[in-house]
Amino acid sequence: MKKTNFWKKIPGLAWGILAIILIFIFFADGFILPRNLINILGNTSVLLIASVGMTFSILSQQIDISIGGVMSVSGLAAAMFIKNIEEPSAGQVFLAFLIAALIGLAFGLFNGWMIGILKYNYWLVTFATMSIGYGMAEVINNGNVVSGLSKSFRNVADGKFLGIGTVVYVAAAVILIMCWLLYKTRFGMHIYAVGDSEKCAENSGIHVSRTRLIIYSLSGLLAGFAGALLAAKTNSAGPIGAEGYEWNAIAATIIGGTSFAGGKGGLGGTVVGALIMTVIINGLQLLGLSNYWQQVFKGLFILVIIAVNVLGDRKRSIAAQRRVYKHG
Repeated sequence: MKKTNFWKKIPGLAWGILAIILIFIFFADGFILPRNLINILGNTSVLLIASVGMTFSILSQQIDISIGGVMSVSGLAAAMFIKNIEEPSAGQVFLAFLIAALIGLAFGLFNGWMIGILKYNYWLVTFATMSIGYGMAEVINNGNVVSGLSKSFRNVADGKFLGIGTVVYVAAAVILIMCWLLYKTRFGMHIYAVGDSEKCAENSGIHVSRTRLIIYSLSGLLAGFAGALLAAKTNSAGPIGAEGYEWNAIAATIIGGTSFAGGKGGLGGTVVGALIMTVIINGLQLLGLSNYWQQVFKGLFILVIIAVNVLGDRKRSIAAQRRVYKHG
């Protein structure tokens, strides 16, 4: 009986993900080779950094879909800066990443000001800044791709230590800092409180507008940094270099158990979610599907995730109401 109860507790989505991974193991050539697994870790790292801001936004019962546009323009700006230097020093490489992070921060501050302070709709604002990001990335280099970046710049993400890409260590450091921020500081507590109930948070003395301003600022900062890491890892940056990262970040966050209802979830789950999302993208590529079919299957997968999440929230809400009615 206990075994039956245990298996029933495993959500259907988890079984679906397991089935997809088994398909890749048997039918995608090279899927379980060490080289490919290390590549998956590296790709997960970039997505994971971009997903941190998304996790904070969704925890607060909002969303930030500007991430892909911000990553694209920030990564391109960093690549253009470093490309103009023949043999960049460590300080100049640091400056390239700082430029990318500050561009992301500027976008985040704008989002936070419009949404947190002026109370504009977060969907509309972040959709607008996503479009601005992609548009600016087209304009600043006339739609051209920058490639052939210096080794010192690429080593930040594409170097190796103990056989693992340096980008993995960078992501681990970022996650540790953000976990401390979310779980050990007053700001992290405020994120959960705002997501659980904005009105109750205000009544408790929490400055909701300021909390949202910081959330979107952090999201932009991390997206900018992730854009530069992506450029370093792929040795190129273009106007749509990070296209789709906003949706992958949403999927990673939701797979990891953070609910659209807000106030539930966290970064631990997002780490798992980002890994699963990267595995699926990698597997679709190794199956030899065209980019169009990859987009179709990835879109269907994200749609299923969102549907399962929404239906799960609705089921829990109905169950909670029934308990209240019984006790009443």
